[in-house]
Amino acid sequence: MAICEKEWENIHLENYIYRMNDFSILSNTADSFLILKKNGQLAFISEACQRFLDYSSGEIKDMVINDIFPASSLNEQNHYFKEQNRDTLSHFDTHIKTKSGDYIHVHLTAFPIVLHKATIGSYAVIKKMTHHNDQVFMSEKQAVAGQLAAGIAHEIRNPMTAIKGFLQLMMKDYKGKKASYFEIIKSEIERIELILRELMVLAKPNKVSYKKVKLDSLLEQILTLMRSQALLNDIEIEDTYCFKDASIYGDENQLKQVFINYIKNAIEAMPDGGKITIEGEFLSENQVIIRIVDEGPGIPSEILERISEPFFTTKEQGTGLGMPVSYQIIKEHKGDMLVSSSSSGTCIEVVLPRES
Repeated sequence: MAICEKEWENIHLENYIYRMNDFSILSNTADSFLILKKNGQLAFISEACQRFLDYSSGEIKDMVINDIFPASSLNEQNHYFKEQNRDTLSHFDTHIKTKSGDYIHVHLTAFPIVLHKATIGSYAVIKKMTHHNDQVFMSEKQAVAGQLAAGIAHEIRNPMTAIKGFLQLMMKDYKGKKASYFEIIKSEIERIELILRELMVLAKPNKVSYKKVKLDSLLEQILTLMRSQALLNDIEIEDTYCFKDASIYGDENQLKQVFINYIKNAIEAMPDGGKITIEGEFLSENQVIIRIVDEGPGIPSEILERISEPFFTTKEQGTGLGMPVSYQIIKEHKGDMLVSSSSSGTCIEVVLPRES
């Protein structure tokens, strides 16, 4: 009887795993990893990964890739990872679901298993991320910012208050061309004040008022505010979320600041117009995910690696504090954020705990 290509691949992959186990190459490794068949079925789970996800090897063999990874990470067939070539080595951040149903942030390295010049499956090595980017958020630059921000802001605010007060008095006596000069000075002073406020949030967050916040209501308020700005830039904002009666526990103003910043970034990424999609769903009984997806040109990998680094910006008028401040707010709300990007656009995912 002839063996079809799919059966041939499965037989060789199972023989491959058996031989590796026989030599203890797979079972004794300290790495958390999975082995995937070409159709997306999970063929093997390492012992470290079993402890990590709380699944047994027997349970994992009855599962497919979309049982443990969110749809946003997978291609349309739910076989392999979106925007990744299964025939080459690739690295990216995503979320993975544990047996308890909660999704956690991981860094995934995927590379092919090749036999007789044919790809018969893939490794997926998984590293749990305790921060969105350990190196960035433990960097010397952020530590210095945190230590000095309060002192810098205090020293600058006092003279700025006096300058702003006297400027307002002087503006009353001038009209015409000279008045326009004062308007420029005023706008630059306000920009300095904005930088100081963001610097203070980065160094030491302001006192916050935590309460139960209705998600649908929160997002609708944000979109009502941002749609007018989007229309001015020939951009449509489409919402596809449905969080009926769902709530999160947090500071409403801070959460608004986060999502307004992300949507504003998406608008700025599309100077020629386009569409921004706001998606949302329940990841589990205890978590929700909100996605902001744009149709911009994407973020180059060398910039994506530094996107949350304090003071790093590619914008002429940017402070380089919007992204790290937003991520710090999400962390304080016991949530997580990750950014993925390709030539067809950028997606920001925010995971937050659900209030029961």
